[in-house]
Amino acid sequence: MYRQLLKLLFLILVTQNILAQKDYPKDYFMPPLDIPLNLSGTFGELRSGHFHSGMDIRTGEVEGLNVFAIADGYISRIKITPGGYGKALYITHTNGYVSVYAHLQKYNSRINQYVKKEQFKRESYSIDIYPEKDFITVKKGEVVAISGNSGRSGGPHLHFEIRDEATQMPINPLLFGFEVEDYINPIINYLKVYPVNSSSGINQKNKTTGYYSMKKGDKYTIQNNDTLKISGKVYFGINTYDPFNNGNNKNGVYSIKLLMDSVLLYEHDLETFSFAETRYINSFIDFKEYKVNKRRVQKSFIQPNNHLSIYNLATSQGIIEFNDNDIHNITYEVADIAGNISYLVFKVKSVNEFDILEVYKNNSETGKQLFDFNSANVFSTHDLHFEVPGKALYDTLYFNYEVLPALNNSYSKVHCLHYDFVPLHSRCNLSVKPDSIPLKLHDKALIVKIEKDKKFASAGGKWENGFVVTRIREFGDYCVLVDTIAPDIKAINVYTNKNISGQNTIKIKITDELAGIKSYRGTLNDKWILMEYDEKKDILIYRFDEYLKKGENDFRLIVSDEKNNESTYTAKLFY
Repeated sequence: MYRQLLKLLFLILVTQNILAQKDYPKDYFMPPLDIPLNLSGTFGELRSGHFHSGMDIRTGEVEGLNVFAIADGYISRIKITPGGYGKALYITHTNGYVSVYAHLQKYNSRINQYVKKEQFKRESYSIDIYPEKDFITVKKGEVVAISGNSGRSGGPHLHFEIRDEATQMPINPLLFGFEVEDYINPIINYLKVYPVNSSSGINQKNKTTGYYSMKKGDKYTIQNNDTLKISGKVYFGINTYDPFNNGNNKNGVYSIKLLMDSVLLYEHDLETFSFAETRYINSFIDFKEYKVNKRRVQKSFIQPNNHLSIYNLATSQGIIEFNDNDIHNITYEVADIAGNISYLVFKVKSVNEFDILEVYKNNSETGKQLFDFNSANVFSTHDLHFEVPGKALYDTLYFNYEVLPALNNSYSKVHCLHYDFVPLHSRCNLSVKPDSIPLKLHDKALIVKIEKDKKFASAGGKWENGFVVTRIREFGDYCVLVDTIAPDIKAINVYTNKNISGQNTIKIKITDELAGIKSYRGTLNDKWILMEYDEKKDILIYRFDEYLKKGENDFRLIVSDEKNNESTYTAKLFY
């Protein structure tokens, strides 16, 4: 009777989930490119610190393809940044959706004329503007831009999104009927089993255990096909990806279900999510596994302070208790949006109680301060003040702190704040007291994170009442340095007194080793010029325009870093 009720509940939940998915228009939008849509990235794909909010369309590893408006509408936003989306365009359509096109090379002449006018008005390459409704209207099929590789792009492609106009939440574009060839089932590589407490046993060991999978017939199973012996409370996670036709990328899957004895216990899908919640990916995956082994394991478990909206079901937050001495059939069902499905099946022998041969010893609680995820937490010493708001933690933890001697070039001891394989969701206030810094260097002081390769990553900071103060978003090892070194400027294709009539650009490489580039300003004959900044290549480009005059020209570039160290490059150029 109990099993029958569970199966009935399962059918009801599945039916509700099918009905819950919105019926999106399938024939309203045309594709944004006039080539077959081969994807190098899918919606909801697991990225560093976020879920991918669109789909990446291959452009044959080249720039210069026409990008089309997918329907009638108006330009509602234009954003240009040296990193991120680079040159991006937003079109609001009459049916309540917004399409987004990113990593563009350039806009069409009509849009570009408007953009350039705004850049000169602000004297800034980076802009984020919202034209009035219907100020720039577009028609379905109109060429609105040219594909490129701008911003933080790993190669030429078009990043494409569809968002709900009212909520600005991105929606999986493949739900709108775009044709993408995909007949390949998802790949399942790896299973992990996690003990919940000291009474949990996994094959007589009280520690997280991983198992590689193998294909057996039309399903996956764990290698050696052994029955797992489990006692007490555990949860599971898998590493999986979705290959597409005509590509080698390991794209993200659409949905994952976990069933025990045919009863659905856990399910999530990637129909939509909000940008405000995307950082919860650090709780969604096994963050330590990713930091240590660069493998993303998707946990079928929801931590207390994980508020992702992609979960459809998680019985007992994904924790399963084995204590009935029965054998249970466990099934992972992994699907892509095209309906291709893979299964990982294995058996668990539920052991009510047995002697655990290897016990995981957690010594972190001894003498450590409890940080509650529900409340603000403060840790202070003579040399350090650290504030962690409750919303910054995904679960309660015992905070580990150590202090190490100062490095040769540091102005403080090294403060080890917990472990960098434990994620933080939001920023925390950090104040570090230097051992001694001359007054003239106070405004040059900053806090840095010491990375695994012993390199420094700037966390910023300013001098306040004898401390250097900043906000951090990662646990790890921190200390105080000073930055007095100005940015480096290297001319690539110009030098003083050069005749540049045989070229059409000026290219300059700008770098800064520690604090990072804050601003730059280029001028010709004392007039501001538009220099595009490619952050991933550290390149500034001036494309010749009306400000370059015949004869002698005085070129000047000033670059500042975040600690206001400044470099200047000048050259007389002849055209």
